[in-house]
Amino acid sequence: MPDALIQPLTVGSRVVVRHLLEDGARATDTVGVLVERGPQHLRVRSDRGEESIRIDAVVAAKEVPARVWRLASFLRRARIAVLDLDGVLRDFDASGERTRNERELGLPREGLPELAFSLPQAGQMVVGKTTYAAWVRALTARLLELGHPEPLVAQVVQGWQRDRGTPVAATVELVDDLRAKGTPVFVFTNGTDRVPAELEQIGLGRLVPSLLNTHDLGAAKPDPQAYAAAHAEISRRLGREVSPAEVRFTDDRPANVEAARAFGWQAQVFRRPA
Repeated sequence: MPDALIQPLTVGSRVVVRHLLEDGARATDTVGVLVERGPQHLRVRSDRGEESIRIDAVVAAKEVPARVWRLASFLRRARIAVLDLDGVLRDFDASGERTRNERELGLPREGLPELAFSLPQAGQMVVGKTTYAAWVRALTARLLELGHPEPLVAQVVQGWQRDRGTPVAATVELVDDLRAKGTPVFVFTNGTDRVPAELEQIGLGRLVPSLLNTHDLGAAKPDPQAYAAAHAEISRRLGREVSPAEVRFTDDRPANVEAARAFGWQAQVFRRPA
């Protein structure tokens, strides 16, 4: 019976799935985007994050109309649109390789990025004081210091370097639409010296001229100096003095959004379409 219930569901559609809880006596509803329909589990991205639901626990399921993407409406009204990169225009670990490596290292999900970005070299890299290559060497050394075997560390680091991200289709489509309508669009990222090449690699090379890379600007979000430097660069590229009120910005980190508002930009926390 559960198989028949989920058969009409399309990956990428918005769904509501009623399923039994672990005790088997109570049920709950999960509403979100169906991101995977496997032989034993459904994966639904809801407001609470991604949830895995056993197919044999499904009581009822159906597709529901998509909600209006408020963020798109916000940016379509922009005179100048500025978007973060990671978590907004590109995602990582689409293949699940990093998650598998984290399990082998005994780290929680997202534990590897947390470790990598806690290194001093990460902060130095995003303000142009060191390079991506130096950061990777530091990550390798730290994993070895923690006692992980060299072959596993090599496997993990090679996987990290291979994964340069995958485009977030909905956001890329929105950006392309804004650009086609003549709205100036910029991509403001706490980035590395590798970002332009990485965008080329994942098929987003057309965004390289729009980059506001903190590696080049010398200050990183949420430092107020980063917004001042990015704003000055926007004015320079547009060839006129830009008022902060003209800029609409989105980022997946609330602290970066708050800092943008303090600078004078209009800003919203990034939310994916549901």
